[in-house]
Order: sequence, then C-alpha cells, then structure tokens
Amino acid sequence: MNLKVDNISKKFGNNGLKEIGFLLQQGDFLCITGQSGCGKTTLLNIVSGMLTPDTGDVYINEKNIYYDMKEKERTQLRNQTIGYMMQGNSLIPDLTVWQNIICPVELVGKKVNQKEVKKLVKKLGIDNVCESFPSDISGGEYRRVLLARVMMLNTEILLVDEPTSNLDENSAKIVREVLYEMHKEKGVSIIVVTHDQEFFAYHPKRLSLY
Repeated sequence: MNLKVDNISKKFGNNGLKEIGFLLQQGDFLCITGQSGCGKTTLLNIVSGMLTPDTGDVYINEKNIYYDMKEKERTQLRNQTIGYMMQGNSLIPDLTVWQNIICPVELVGKKVNQKEVKKLVKKLGIDNVCESFPSDISGGEYRRVLLARVMMLNTEILLVDEPTSNLDENSAKIVREVLYEMHKEKGVSIIVVTHDQEFFAYHPKRLSLY
C-alpha cells in the first residue's frame, strides 16, 4: 500500500500547513517534526481523509482520496486502511478501557482477537487498568490506551500524533518499542508526528515542517 502526498497545503489565517509532498511506500517508517503551529497535525488530518486540503492531492495506490472518493468511501478508508491515533481525549467515558480498545474493531465489523488484545495491553503496561474507566487512569495510561485502540484495527497504514507526549521515559520507551515491533513484524507503514528525539535512533525517514 503506497501513500503519495502531492504538494498539499492548508491555511488557517496566518498559520497552517505550507506546501509539502512525500511518498510513503509499504513498510516505511516516517517521522514528522517541526515547531508548534507548522501544520503537523493538519497534515495527518489531511492524509487520513478528515480534512480537505486547499491545494494538492493525496493518493492511496494512485487513487485520489478527495477527488476519486466520496465521504463514505473515505470513512471506510480510515476504518479499513488508515488507523489514526489523535492527540485529543477521545476515549468513550462510559466504557471501560477494555471496551474502548475493542469497540472500534467491532464497529467496523471485524472479529476481536481476545488473545491479541491481552498481549498488546500487557506490552503497553496497561493490563492492570483494563476494567477501569478513562476518568480513573493517568494521562500516560490514557495515551497508551489510545495507541492500543488504533493498533487493534490492524490497518496497513498507521498515523500517530505525539505518542510519547507527556509520558515518563519508561512509558515512552514501551510505546516506541511497540511501534517498532509492529513496523518490523507486520510491515505496517507508520507516520509519527513527534518531538521525541529517541525515535530517530531507529533510523526512520524524517520530514521537517517549517
């Protein structure tokens, strides 16, 4: 699965995403860096099909996701092909951690692999909070639950926005290792927006926005 971003831009007043392009091939690991306000999250929103760019095009296997697809198709694309871990507090407050993790899988009509869920939550160090509600867990645990939720969709492309933000070093290391493992063992194409310099030790591709 190849992703091509061709000279996209998006303006919000005096700020926004300046024209940018890149090619993400199957199995690539791309880190996106840049100062606050340069459009990193905006870029992920466009790539995921959630935000139409002012200029440029986004292609999945040579199909333009904004001009060759309707909104329903883009929604299906996010559910089946592109997993997206956003920065916000998007867990459902009335569901337990476990239910939050498996809910998206069930919503897209996939079968929940209970064994795989247990393995993943243990790797991420959140197996002890699976019966807790989002309001009862720490900020670091919350971030790892968000990651587990999107990883369980087993999409071919994974977009991750600041996965180690506000985590202590031990928790950040766990998150990095889980992403590296997913990339290496499953061949998932990953785009990570991050300020975490430790990601670069893995020698992924790097794109800096200004």
